[in-house]
This record gives sequence, structure tokens and C-alpha cells, in this order.
Amino acid sequence: MFALEVEYLLGRVFAGDFRDRSEPEWPPHPARLFSALAAAHFEGGQNPEERQALEWLESQDPPAIRAGEPGESVPTLAYVPTNYPGDPPPVLRTRQPRYFPAQAPSEARVYFIWPGSQPGAATAAALDRLAARTGYLGKACSLVRVRVTAEAPEANFIPDPAGDRVLRVPARGRLAELEALYTADRRPSPGRQQRYTSLNGRPAALEPAGSEFLHMAVFRKIAGPGLPIEATLTLTEAVRTALLAVAGEPGPIDPLLHGHNRDTHCAIAALPFVGRQHADGHLLGFAVVLPAAAQVVQRRAVFAACAALAARGLHIPGLGNWSLEAVDAAPLTYNLRPAAWTRPSRRWTSVTPILLDRFPKKNGPSVEEILTAACRRIALPAPVSIDHGPYSVLPGVPPVPAFRLRRKGEQKPRWGVHATLLFPFPVRGPVLLGAGRYFGLGLMRPELEEPDDKR
Repeated sequence: MFALEVEYLLGRVFAGDFRDRSEPEWPPHPARLFSALAAAHFEGGQNPEERQALEWLESQDPPAIRAGEPGESVPTLAYVPTNYPGDPPPVLRTRQPRYFPAQAPSEARVYFIWPGSQPGAATAAALDRLAARTGYLGKACSLVRVRVTAEAPEANFIPDPAGDRVLRVPARGRLAELEALYTADRRPSPGRQQRYTSLNGRPAALEPAGSEFLHMAVFRKIAGPGLPIEATLTLTEAVRTALLAVAGEPGPIDPLLHGHNRDTHCAIAALPFVGRQHADGHLLGFAVVLPAAAQVVQRRAVFAACAALAARGLHIPGLGNWSLEAVDAAPLTYNLRPAAWTRPSRRWTSVTPILLDRFPKKNGPSVEEILTAACRRIALPAPVSIDHGPYSVLPGVPPVPAFRLRRKGEQKPRWGVHATLLFPFPVRGPVLLGAGRYFGLGLMRPELEEPDDKR
């Protein structure tokens, strides 16, 4: 995560909306902050490192924002010199009345948050220097203190294509555009615009977002050798092999099962006993997870293969056989209930490691950026915060090094992480994230209410 904190030192904001300058702008638009940082760069000697830092910032996705409620708008009257082409020097110009919108927000601090971005040390230091030289945001009387911060509260304004308000945001090339317009003695253009949604007072009213996955066909192990959660890939590979075998007996296998056409297809998730005080992570069963885009005929073919697998049982090479039972709508074991993995929640935590599809690097991409891209890949919004490391916070989940992360015959090294993701609004599961999602890696669990059954 990368964040900039802006504190209005007088507790008042003097800034007009770009569509109607008599109306106050709130929350402050990200493009306004970027322009202020750019001005600090041009006025401070145009350090090359600072320019590179601004070019990095303009290439990021629009930030989330934390801002208080706007105060009552109180226009301030001032008489200012005219500024028309051909006017004489300012001391000789006539003055005309102008109203400057002003308001005192409920919170003097505003945070601009890029949850999936992490600049290198040199870039962060350059942005912090620019922030330290930024003295106002809006009119010159809007005095501010700006700084890079490692901590930020949860955002309450988020980028959303269906949002009800439009904010100006920086985009790639904005710095060069500002420089060219200034050289040509022209006013800056509004630039790129982005819709935002306000979460103030109504987060529960938002329809939960869904990933590329939707339906779950759950199976319980009723007899057979025990397997720990670390053996997730051993189980899911065996299930896939068995499913393809029974699905191929009547005729061609539907691409929804084999996935060779490179479209989204079925995933297989091992379902462990986790998340409770005495959880030990042993595998209770598994689920065949169907994508939301699956057609009715395709779902029927997959469910028919699942029924045949349940009747035949599962052979796990080198270990033995599992006898299976298709789970009904209300199994006794909570971790085998689809609701345990699909309940809408803003906070999701990994049960199996998330495989990154590329290695993070010092100068980018960062782990946060890779995880954010993984969320977007399965149609989820960008998280507003990401905590990651080798350990999961869920009881019964071992650290990343304990897991097998490569499939049979795969030579490519993999980097896995556990992570807790906080989304800007509720997300509906099942959520499988990362490069190993079709084989049960990157299985996420929503923050749940305490169930009646502790298992």
C-alpha cells in the first residue's frame, strides 16, 4: 500500500469544482493533489528522481480516498484583477468581484490510498520530498501539510464505474501535459475523469461483488486415508484426473472441465477444518467449483460427472481410496457448507497459499500490485488494504513453506503468500485467487460470524 496524507492546517478548504467554480470541490480530487505535487517539482529545480516518481504515480490506478463530511459552503467575496489577453500589468488592471467557495470539513485530514501499489525506496523518498514542499491544495489560502504515510484509515470513497460522482484523476502522461500547457501559457485541462462511490452511511446497500466462480458441488469424505491441508495439490490433482475419466466415458469432455480452451473453467478446492480454536487443518472433503459464466447445459454435464465420481469413489495414487458422499444443503460440518466459503464479506483470508503469477521485484511489481491484479483477473474490485506474509491468521492453517506449491511434473518455481484482503464493499465467494486457483491454491475464507457448530 502507498498513501499520502493531506492535513488542512486552518481546518478550511478553498477549492472550486471544475464544473462549477462557485461550488466547493469535495472530496479533493486526486488530480488536484497531483498538480500540487507537480508544481512543487517544477518550482524546486525539476530533480530527475522527483520527475520519475511523479511519472510512477500518474501510472497507478486511481486512488481510494478517506475524507470527512463536507461542511456548510460559505462563499468568500474577493476583488481580483482581471486576467484577459492584452491586459496591462496587474497593478494597472481593474478589479472585479469573485466568490471563492469555502467549507470546513468534519475531518481536517484526507488520505489518498493506492492499496495495490508499493513504490521503491527512492520513489517513495522523492514523493515525500515533493509532499513536504507542497504548501496548499486549491487556493493559496488552503494551507496544507502533505506527507507520505505508512498507515491510513479505511477509504470511504472508492473508484467505481457505476459510482454517482465524478472526480478528476491523474493518468499516464499528465505530468508532460501540465508542463506543455504551462509553457504555452494555457490553463490546465480537467484531464481524465473517474466515477467514485461514497461508502458513507451505506456500505451494506451495495450489491456484493462476485468473482468468476459461483456454484459449488461439495463432497464429504466418509472413509479413506487422512490428508492434511498441506496436501491440497495431491487431492485436487486426483479429483481432476477422476472427473475427466468419468466425464469422458459417454463422449467428449466439456471444456468447462478440462479448460484446454484457455477460458475460465471448473476449479477444485480441498475443504479443510480451519478457522476454529482447535482446528488442525485436516481435509474434510472437496468441492468442484463452477464458474459463474457456465451455461445450464454445461452445469448439467459437470454435475453428472460429479454424481458418477461420488458413486465410484476417489482413488488417490500412492495413498488409497476415498469413499464419498455428496453434501446436501445443510451438512453437520460447518466447513463443508457452501456458506462457509461464499458468505459476502469485506475481509477475506487465505486458507491455502496464493501463488503469484510472477515474482515481485524491488522496482515493481510489488506483492500488493500482483495481488491486486489477481483480484481484477477474477472480476473482483481492488482491495483497499492487503496484509501478506508466510503465515495465515486462521487457526489450523500452516505457513506457506509447509505446502506443496508445484503440480506433478511442473518445474517452474512458484512464490506463494498468505494474505488478508479488505475490499471496499462486500464480496461474495467462492474466492480462489492466483496462479494455482484451479487446483485449490489461493482458497480464501470470508470473515464469518460464529456458527452453532464449531467445526
